[in-house]
Amino acid sequence: MKDLAEILEEELSEAVEVKNTKSLHRYISLLTGNYVEQNIHDRQYNELISSNKEMLASIKEGFRRMDERFAAQDERFVAQDKRFEALQKQIDERFAATQKQMDARFDASQKQMDERFDATQKQMDERFDATQKLMDERFAAQESHFASMQKQMDARFDATQKLMDERFTTQESHFTALQKQIDERFTSQERQVNRQYKLISLGFTAMVLVIAAFNLTIILS
Repeated sequence: MKDLAEILEEELSEAVEVKNTKSLHRYISLLTGNYVEQNIHDRQYNELISSNKEMLASIKEGFRRMDERFAAQDERFVAQDKRFEALQKQIDERFAATQKQMDARFDASQKQMDERFDATQKQMDERFDATQKLMDERFAAQESHFASMQKQMDARFDATQKLMDERFTTQESHFTALQKQIDERFTSQERQVNRQYKLISLGFTAMVLVIAAFNLTIILS
């Protein structure tokens, strides 16, 4: 770059009349500077274009490889889909067979349970009928026994009532006789008291007369 500026400056100084060497030097410097910058820019541009071409080629190669990989993966996915479909078909067949076996077992189990339930229900009905019959017989026997006991109790109550009535009648007669005896005794005692009272009254009267006669005799004498 320095050699090019010196050459241009010498050529221009010889070709034309130079009035100011400093201005010529600045002009050559600017000119060579722009030229160098243009060369650098062109070189960088060419390098960028080359790099872009290489990058595009690399990208195309990468896309090609990716397409190949995607194609291989698609083939694998297709194979996996086929395997999955075959596996799904086997699973469906096994599930259908298992479901069929389970339905058959469930039907057999349900039938067996229904038979057992019917047998159990029959046994329970028979036991209930037998128990009901036995309870009816026991209730009838208890009712008959209760009626007999009621009859005996009524007879005993009537006999007890009759005996109590007889005893009350006897006691009433005895009480009447006793009351009569007590009344007679009170009447006899009252008569005796009246007699004694009369005798006492007569004794007091006679005593009073004797005392009066005695006092009169004393007064007269």
